[in-house]
Amino acid sequence: MEISDWINVILCILSFILAVISVITVVITLKQNHRMIENSTRPYIVMYSNSTYFQVVKYYLILKNYGQTGATIKNFNCNIDLLEYCHLGERRPFEHIIDTFVAPQQSFVACIDPVKLHEDKIENIEFNIKYSDGIKDYNENYQINFLADTDSCLSRASSKDKELKIISYTLQDMVEKLL
Repeated sequence: MEISDWINVILCILSFILAVISVITVVITLKQNHRMIENSTRPYIVMYSNSTYFQVVKYYLILKNYGQTGATIKNFNCNIDLLEYCHLGERRPFEHIIDTFVAPQQSFVACIDPVKLHEDKIENIEFNIKYSDGIKDYNENYQINFLADTDSCLSRASSKDKELKIISYTLQDMVEKLL
């Protein structure tokens, strides 16, 4: 074999190696893009708490879908019996949430009695939520630190008239939520 033949063989081998490397790079990039698209469009069902202070402090547990796709709740568990802490009396919060479709940005809210939680020395409320987008199943665990939520000390300006006081408290609460 002549030198030109050897050069052609080496160039063919190098071309093949570069083609294989290119194919591998494209496959890896496609997998990463698929994962990124899936993560950006999947449902994100979150359980969190919040409080308001209009005339009295109200404590809320909120289940919300922060994702871009809807999801169906498959299982919902809490470490405490929410019925004991509900303001509605005989209606257990989130009791009928299983098999409920939660659209993007949709939320379900339950008002909970913070005084009773304090009396019973509840520090953490734990949730396990299983949900599906129809293609993939997700399982999330959330721990809400009730004591941390109630550590916030808020002061309120008030007016002589009760209506103006309520309006004042509401506006202050809205501003605080934007901080």
